[in-house]
Amino acid sequence: MDIKLDDVLFEKISSGSKTVEVFLNDGQMKHFGVGDTIAIHRGSNDEDMVLVSAWSIKKCRNLAELYQKYSPAAVGMEQAELAQLYSAEDIKKHGLLAIKIKLLKPNFE
Repeated sequence: MDIKLDDVLFEKISSGSKTVEVFLNDGQMKHFGVGDTIAIHRGSNDEDMVLVSAWSIKKCRNLAELYQKYSPAAVGMEQAELAQLYSAEDIKKHGLLAIKIKLLKPNFE
């Protein structure tokens, strides 16, 4: 799986301070599982990327449940910021996946 994140979130993952990536639990994530790899690209430079591995996946019904399990530092943003990325209707319909990530490779040479 490949995703693109803004530079701030990319740096937080690269430094190891952001350890949870959040996705809607929709059909696109149906076959994603523990041990799968995510290539995360820097928003301002698609060639700059890090590889992470999913080592834990938790389903959450809403943002409040997500932030009961994980700190804003682990998620990389406050609850209000994440609420701007996903609509309340989409969260209610699909729920969220909180994927604990482990940095595999900081950058490709």
